[in-house]
Amino acid sequence: MHLPDFNHHVVYLKDPDGPRARLPIGCRVKKLNYRGKRDIFCCALQLREYLKKYNIRIVHSHLYMATVIARIGCPKDVRLFSTIHSLGSRNYFERSFPRLLEKMTYRSRHHLIAICNEVLDDYSRCIGLRGPYTILYNYVEDEFFSGEYKRFNRENGLRLIAVGNLKAAKNYSYLVEAFRRLPQNVHLDVYGSGEMEHELKQLIREYAVKIRLCGVREDIHKVLKQYDAFIMSSQYEGQPLALLQAMASGIPAILSDIPVLREATNNHAVFYDLSDPTDLVRKIHSILRGEINLDLFAEAGMKRAKKIADKENYMHRLRNLYLHAEMPQLTAAAGGPGLGTENKKSSKSSDNPHQSFQWLRPVPE
Repeated sequence: MHLPDFNHHVVYLKDPDGPRARLPIGCRVKKLNYRGKRDIFCCALQLREYLKKYNIRIVHSHLYMATVIARIGCPKDVRLFSTIHSLGSRNYFERSFPRLLEKMTYRSRHHLIAICNEVLDDYSRCIGLRGPYTILYNYVEDEFFSGEYKRFNRENGLRLIAVGNLKAAKNYSYLVEAFRRLPQNVHLDVYGSGEMEHELKQLIREYAVKIRLCGVREDIHKVLKQYDAFIMSSQYEGQPLALLQAMASGIPAILSDIPVLREATNNHAVFYDLSDPTDLVRKIHSILRGEINLDLFAEAGMKRAKKIADKENYMHRLRNLYLHAEMPQLTAAAGGPGLGTENKKSSKSSDNPHQSFQWLRPVPE
């Protein structure tokens, strides 16, 4: 992600998981060497010194601990944006200390960015909203968007794809149970890796179901279009990028009936009951008989992805958030893992030291 109007800084808590080659050319990088909770205040002090050194006036933090450190480290005259990526109630806010720390560091001047309404509502229930906020859906890279949606030919059976980490929250055991009752012309390929890989392999062998574990693919944008539908059995989600990618690729979605997935698709998907694997079985039989028209969901899903997950629109809205931050000068950096920016024009415009911007309240869809 790159905003060409700005110079970028990235501050990592520790060594990044991904390659730094993806960062914009000329991007400055700072590592805080965070090892645990005892390093919070030391890292916050390092961050404050870094912000002062480069005259950074906007910070955008991502993920829980980076946000806590950014809140402690940012002076009051530095505008802080923090993106909430997941349901805190099912993650870090389950424990009392992280919840207490969040409440102690969150201020009315801090601007929250939530990746969907469900994530924001969850945060509001756990912590409460004290200041400005924005709903900004995840974006999908342009390479995923298809010229037209996939037409389903039920004479060839049903080829399903699932994409995601192999962990308990993804609820793949539910799919195994459902596939025990499905005909042989229904196939599922699962792309991803994780802690439950061995357990899932055992279940697949034990029940001889038509499910394959296919590992991780870097070219998933090419893989998606080879399938008839995307399936997800998650018990909870933030806002799944894999689903948006499938929708953008023009394939329909068959999803667990949870609020965040209804929001992401605007109800343009086939939903099934997580408490009853036979409900999924019934829905798939209806698809195979032509009683459920997957083409309608594919077309509507692709339009929905274009509306909420278009990269250009995402960047435009994020840029406006930064530009409308209320401050004398506009320079910015990010709490890691995250993106930081420094406005090229304002960081050099000493001839207009009193330049200010209107503070942006919630941005409507």
